[in-house]
Amino acid sequence: MFRLTLRTRSPVPLEVFGLTPERVASLSPLEVANLPVRHGNRSEPLGEFFDVTTDTRTNGDLHFAGDTRNVHGIAAGMSAGDVYVENNVGRHAGAEMAGGRLTVDSGAGDWLGAQMKGGVIEVRGAAGNCVGAAYRGSRRGMTGGTILLRGRAGDELGLLMRRGLIVAEGPVGEYAGASMIAGSLFLLGGARERLAAGMKRGTIVTAGEPLLGPGFQFACEYRPAILSVCVRYLERLDVRPVAPVGSYVRCYRGDLVTGGRGEVLALAPPG
Repeated sequence: MFRLTLRTRSPVPLEVFGLTPERVASLSPLEVANLPVRHGNRSEPLGEFFDVTTDTRTNGDLHFAGDTRNVHGIAAGMSAGDVYVENNVGRHAGAEMAGGRLTVDSGAGDWLGAQMKGGVIEVRGAAGNCVGAAYRGSRRGMTGGTILLRGRAGDELGLLMRRGLIVAEGPVGEYAGASMIAGSLFLLGGARERLAAGMKRGTIVTAGEPLLGPGFQFACEYRPAILSVCVRYLERLDVRPVAPVGSYVRCYRGDLVTGGRGEVLALAPPG
């Protein structure tokens, strides 16, 4: 287990793409310190910025400490292992992950879990824009895995999402689930305007009445059997109560502009 402690926060972004548990598994601390990272437009050894030590008491195979809010690409591309971050992370954390677990004990920047393929990400604070989203010009966002947000998130959460699960306990911004192809979003703190705009398929569960565009229409009010299964799964993730088992939801279908095969389920508040 390696503990990477950032000595001082740099005003110039640090990019640690490719620094994953499987990459460092067979290396010594000195070899890890010699791995290249991007500092602005230059390549520098990791050890120029981080103290690298081994400690069996650390959380995860890679444990980041210090003020890492300007460190980008933490756990990006990871396929196995465990990465733990004590403080905030920069952009692209967990992007294109295929497996493993990333735990951020504070907040995250934009593009968290972008185009994620598998694994689990948990952020215990707020997250920025484009969580689990597709990069500009790409046709697919998140295609697998789970993202659990304990706080709020910005705009375009789940943009072009294909598969997987995103749970946000706090409120999220505009265009959540936009152009969603499949997958599931649980927005337990509600969402702002233009929710599910351009949605093709998939399921969005949201607290309260959703702010939907004219391409959605009310379908029915019913008690979906699958909701009780989802509630039990979310309880295993230590998510606060979603809704009483067996409660009714209001179902909206849309977006009619793109075929109208998606569903938005509005939960009654737990009582």
